[in-house]
Amino acid sequence: MPLSQEQLGQLLGSDGYVRERLDPGLRDFNYLAFADLLEVVRPFASAAPAGGSVFDYGCGGAPYEPLFAHCGRYVRADIVPGPRVQVAVRPDGLTDEPEASHDAVLSSQVLEHVPDPLAYLRECRRLLKPGGEVLVTTHGLFEEHGCPYDFQRWTIIGLERDFRAAGLEVIASHKLTTQIRGAIQLNHYFIETLRQPGGGLGWALLDLLRRLHRNLTRPLANWVGARLANQGVVPGNDPAPVYVGIAVRARRPGF
Repeated sequence: MPLSQEQLGQLLGSDGYVRERLDPGLRDFNYLAFADLLEVVRPFASAAPAGGSVFDYGCGGAPYEPLFAHCGRYVRADIVPGPRVQVAVRPDGLTDEPEASHDAVLSSQVLEHVPDPLAYLRECRRLLKPGGEVLVTTHGLFEEHGCPYDFQRWTIIGLERDFRAAGLEVIASHKLTTQIRGAIQLNHYFIETLRQPGGGLGWALLDLLRRLHRNLTRPLANWVGARLANQGVVPGNDPAPVYVGIAVRARRPGF
């Protein structure tokens, strides 16, 4: 049964949601994906101007806010109400923020949930001061997950194209959680969703397999994946054809 808006807001604002993204552990389902996300958010946060204004566009529980502690203002905005949300995003996905009011915009795992991605990216551009930067992370290969809805996936070339169509200048792009590391992440989902209708011995065996994976083979597989750090965050032009996530950093032209 889908979560209500209130339930979803509470989940996104929970301590567990924040911990998994800021301090992913080997037992976590999304350990590899979240570790790689952190690797692209950290340098973006470090480059945000001291004393500047940051707009977290689709913040959820705003897990990365501590990385922007040197900034003067951090605005947490989301369409789903929650304990960490300061600013309500309009039903059309846009905002009532003044134009050119922020030095940086962060959009982490939001774009796939937006009905009109191009309008959202244009809004990112509108929010930025000339020369300001935006970091968008989203999915390449990843399971469907409503939050509350899930609309689309991208290739690296397709997302760069959409940025340019929105009037943003691409600075850098990356594929995240690639190759074997990506296969390990996707295998967690495959095993977790193994089911046999009707119960019986087959259902019991698959349930046992899921339990063993959560407690034994998943942490071990994540440990192996962690050793493949060179397959975590790679340039957008890397030939890796399998990648769980995408990150694009861009600026509003000016200065």
